[in-house]
Amino acid sequence: MRRETWAACRNWLAPALRPEDGDEAGLLAEIRSGRAQLWAGEGGAVVTQCVEAPWGRSLHIWLAGGSLPGVLALRPGIEAWARGLGCEALTIEGRRGWARVLRPHGYQPHGAILKRSL
Repeated sequence: MRRETWAACRNWLAPALRPEDGDEAGLLAEIRSGRAQLWAGEGGAVVTQCVEAPWGRSLHIWLAGGSLPGVLALRPGIEAWARGLGCEALTIEGRRGWARVLRPHGYQPHGAILKRSL
């Protein structure tokens, strides 16, 4: 990851980090190691992680920030990449407002997590 990329995304993603997510240094270490992926767009950014879930391999949206249209513009590319990895679902855990925003895109509540089968 280039420094300029993180510099452009930092103001969107750093505020989204919760204490249970760790700190900025830990996030950067996960991205640099390849255990997490940074998706940078014109108006937003998303961080994903591929995980093994009870229902199979899943791509989990760990963090998102920026403008809502900027974040949503990244969704098709993220979903296509997840399919290419053999993921069976895409998940996101976050505020309830995400359920309302993502429901039209096929995401359904799955307990406290929103899940979209791929």
